[in-house]
Amino acid sequence: MLPIRIVAIPTEVAEAVRATLRAPVYGFPAHSEVATDAAPCRHCLQMFAPGKDRRILFTYDRFAGVESLPQPGPIYVHADSCPRYSEDGGFPEGLRASPRTLEAYARGRRLVTQEYVADGRFEPAIEKLLAHPDVDYLQVNSTTAGCFTFRIERTPIS
Repeated sequence: MLPIRIVAIPTEVAEAVRATLRAPVYGFPAHSEVATDAAPCRHCLQMFAPGKDRRILFTYDRFAGVESLPQPGPIYVHADSCPRYSEDGGFPEGLRASPRTLEAYARGRRLVTQEYVADGRFEPAIEKLLAHPDVDYLQVNSTTAGCFTFRIERTPIS
C-alpha cells in the first residue's frame, strides 16, 4: 500500500463551530441535535451513537485549503470536543461497513475518476486511484448521503 494521509477537518474548524454555532467562512447557523443515526464525525471519524451523542450540523467547504473553487455542503462534528483522526491512522475501521465513493481529483478541482466501494476493501481502490498520473488527492464521500467524509493524500516522501 502506498503511504497515505487521512485528512479529517482541521481541529480549528471543529472548535470554532462548537464555540460559535456558525459555519466557517459562510457564517450560516449551525444546528445542534442528538444523533439519530450512526453517521461519522468529520473530525475524529468515529460514528455517532444514535440517541446518545450530540452532534452539530454545519456547512463546510470540502476543498478549503486545497482549491480556490469552493464546494460547500453539510457535515457533522461531535458537539463535545473529540481528538482529530490521526493522519497516519490508515482507512478508518469504523467506516468500512458503510459504502463510500472515492473521488480522484487533479489540481483545479478537476474530477478525474471515481470508485464506489461497498465491500469494505478500500485499499485496492485507493491504490488504483492514486496510481493514476493526473490524480493529486482523493475526496471520500458517503455513497448513500453524498456528503464529504474526509480527504486522502499521498504521504510526502522525505
